[in-house]
Amino acid sequence: MVDPVKTGIVRQFERLLKERNRPVRIYESSIVEKNGALFFVVREQLCPKLVVVHYGRSSRVVDDFEAEEKGRMTTDEDTLNYRICPCDHRNALTLRRWFTFTKPQVIGLTPAIGTGDRVGLATPGHIRAVQRYGVIPVLAQQSIREMERTSRSPRDVIDDVSWSVFQEGFRDGFAADADHVKTEEGIEETFEAGFMMYTIDPSEYVDDEADTYRLDQLTERFEKLPWEDLGCRSNDYLRTYVGRGISVTSDSESYVLSLSFSEESLLRAAVKYSAAIAHVVRLKSRLDDLFADGSYDLEVSVDETSAPTKPLEHLFIALELRRLEIRVQGVALHFVGEFQKAIDYIGDLDEFEKTFRDHALIARSFGPYKLSIHSGSDKFSVYRIVGRLARDIVHLKTAGTSYLESLRIVARHDPDLFREIVHYSVQNYEKDRKTYHISTELSMIPILDKIQDKDLELRFLDDNHGRQLLHVTFGSILTAMARDGKWLFRDRIRKVLIENEDEHYQTIAEHLGRHIGSIWSTK
Repeated sequence: MVDPVKTGIVRQFERLLKERNRPVRIYESSIVEKNGALFFVVREQLCPKLVVVHYGRSSRVVDDFEAEEKGRMTTDEDTLNYRICPCDHRNALTLRRWFTFTKPQVIGLTPAIGTGDRVGLATPGHIRAVQRYGVIPVLAQQSIREMERTSRSPRDVIDDVSWSVFQEGFRDGFAADADHVKTEEGIEETFEAGFMMYTIDPSEYVDDEADTYRLDQLTERFEKLPWEDLGCRSNDYLRTYVGRGISVTSDSESYVLSLSFSEESLLRAAVKYSAAIAHVVRLKSRLDDLFADGSYDLEVSVDETSAPTKPLEHLFIALELRRLEIRVQGVALHFVGEFQKAIDYIGDLDEFEKTFRDHALIARSFGPYKLSIHSGSDKFSVYRIVGRLARDIVHLKTAGTSYLESLRIVARHDPDLFREIVHYSVQNYEKDRKTYHISTELSMIPILDKIQDKDLELRFLDDNHGRQLLHVTFGSILTAMARDGKWLFRDRIRKVLIENEDEHYQTIAEHLGRHIGSIWSTK
């Protein structure tokens, strides 16, 4: 129930600025009292501000926030002091210190959905989507690669999320995932920013050719593996695994998975993944140094390989992580079929269900840990399968889909800007697509000049080819510079989204809600 006294103070502040020809939007969900002071977020024109109202002398919590403006206001009963503070990095640090619900937390084995925000304005929509379900959001989910492509730093990502969490009054907790981190430098940079989850990506150390080597080639490469980092010798390795079989029964006891290692299958698995696992060992050691108390979440990602992860390979990875005492909260595999960016799953659903069941059994039996589904946006045809087999051990990762939903708002309210974005994306598509596995060719893109404004959404955001075009060129769009040194698109996109923010939040919430509901709905 809204406190009428607090509401009255907020309304008085709003009237005060209005009298000075400074209309502001009040985010009532942000109103909170701390140590006798009232805190809330407003937006003046396009800029968010933190307002602090207090009686008499200020307290430590008030003084810790750096103000750009101070003043006094009179209510029917009292004269109050107020401060208007920028929502910048310095104040974000203070915000997380005094209002701990704006700080990322460790989430362990709780089911989760990653909701990467490439523009920095979608998080309120993500929050509104997750509040209906018992799934925790990873609101700050960004890879070093994505941050470089959007000219955002790790601290920018965390700060934007913290201010959005405070704006929405969201107190259910969230995580921050340094996704696809590959180096110690990446770990250190994201640690300084406040990330609490680390998805180690050792894909550069995976030998994708292992399935094609002759036996003598396999043996030669096997002997050259980094045995010191792996904590054993090659002969011990063979004795540990060759001939070892496992049999796992599903909870219903209606399905049994049986696997065993021959010498050849072990050699192929080891040559393919052991160097990658050794890299995980090295990066985890650095994390342990940084987090002296061990309070962080760890995921290992081997999804960016050339071929799907076989159940026996998954078992090998799980057993090695256990042998090396590397406790993980998630593992990302390369599942069968195609998880192309921005579009639905492509592949045989029966085959996906069969292999996914095997992977879920391995994750439960040799972890437990979550199965992390990367490039998980818009894969609606597999969500029911995922939810039925593993809803309690799933981490679904999305990112680009929120950027595309944001572009819907641009298409609706500034079609000329949207056309510029499409035209620039076409120019940069061949360059930007090189790091993605997608099927769209430029010849498949609709001809922009032949499309009416009312059909822009339909042809570019509801069509697979248009979606992939806009998805993979996000970096070029968000970092393009005009001749005068200003952003070519970035600020104009943000302006449209802020001026239509309720529609933006609702659009994001509805789309992400479809993802969440398809997996975790109890209906």
